[in-house]
Amino acid sequence: MPLEARQVVLVKWLESLGFSSWSFLLLGVPLMLAIARNAETSWYYYPLFLGHFVGFVTIPACIGLLAACATALWFPRRPLLLASLVAAALIGLALYALASLSQHAVASQQWLKQLFVRVSVLENPFLPSTWTARGVVAAMRRETGQSTFYLLVVAGNAAGLIWITINVLARTWPEAYSRAQQGRVRQRIRYGLWTDLICDLLFVYLPVRLRRIMLKDIRGFARDPRQWSQMAIMFGLLAVYVLNLRRLPIDVGNPVMKGLIVFLNLTTISLILATFTSRFIYPLLSLESQQLWLLEHLPVRRTTLLLTKFLFALTVTVLSGGVVMLLAVVVLELPPAWARVNLIICLAVCLGLSGLSVGLGARFPVLGQRNPARIASGFGGTINLLASMIFVGLEMAGVAWLAMREFGQRFGMPSDLTRQGELLVAGLVLLAAIVAAAALTIGARHFERLEV
Repeated sequence: MPLEARQVVLVKWLESLGFSSWSFLLLGVPLMLAIARNAETSWYYYPLFLGHFVGFVTIPACIGLLAACATALWFPRRPLLLASLVAAALIGLALYALASLSQHAVASQQWLKQLFVRVSVLENPFLPSTWTARGVVAAMRRETGQSTFYLLVVAGNAAGLIWITINVLARTWPEAYSRAQQGRVRQRIRYGLWTDLICDLLFVYLPVRLRRIMLKDIRGFARDPRQWSQMAIMFGLLAVYVLNLRRLPIDVGNPVMKGLIVFLNLTTISLILATFTSRFIYPLLSLESQQLWLLEHLPVRRTTLLLTKFLFALTVTVLSGGVVMLLAVVVLELPPAWARVNLIICLAVCLGLSGLSVGLGARFPVLGQRNPARIASGFGGTINLLASMIFVGLEMAGVAWLAMREFGQRFGMPSDLTRQGELLVAGLVLLAAIVAAAALTIGARHFERLEV
């Protein structure tokens, strides 16, 4: 193609910037909006802090790319050893600093004061984090000139680093890639013992031939950091939040407040699962169509392949969402009946979302596309996301109605459900089963006739 190396590097740099910085923006933007709501800020606060954020994230992204390129050029044989040595050195310095603090300051106030003195090095005026922090604070205080000055400093350094990074990588890309590929003297043979064990434990109920197909999906999931890292971050943050529920400045002992917290937890988990299934589960069958000619040599039908994807999605969502919901139930010490309701609804949501993502993924496959993000953002992916949100909304509306009925009759969190409450829970589970079955049926009919 008539493309220069600089153009290819620029596109890939933008893609890596999005993948590496989404969590920072996801956590930082709501925090800045909350500050704006509780402080007297002007309209220009919003574009200023967004500009500071975008300008700041490009600086560590460029430094990281330059470090990766230097590693590929000069340490192609032992990149993991280099990373381990750097990590060990940083951890050793941190432990030494903590030990010195403990030796020289016994009282808690002195220890905290010494800690602030040590950490104050991060406020060095030559660090980009200092420019961004001062610029955002100036925007909050309506000091437009000072905030704009720091924004220009951040943007200027970011632009300079981008120019250096793109040009350096464009010149050294072929050599760095070649050294990274051929740098190891002896290639390691990976036998996949851990993934074999995980597959056998999770899917012991499946026949061996279907378990082999499931093993392929597990290995693909484990090899793609974009899938497991984002899921681990989101549910890890949820788990930390759930474990610290009793430390929040709210009356957790109040039955109404406790019920509201549980409902919000269930809603958050359901929405995260809807996003996860739309982003990662929906593209699975579209990606599978590229080697469908090979899979058809196996003694299984296409419908069976569809069901294995569904079981894989259901297992992953239940393990992630169910564990966090169980933690919330245990931490809040819910009555057994209400704890069962929340766990059952969480499993029902996993069932419906898995069926929707797999079924609609089979109904609207994107053939020939190897980028899961583009598959998920297409026409079928948008329909799947909207359908998933509507389904979650219906389930949560049913849970809210159930809570209002049960709480209103008992004037508190019930220890057991009424007959109408049990029927409503059964109806919500039935709704999830119908949604999953309908989506899988529609997808299976289209997938059986698909020609690739």
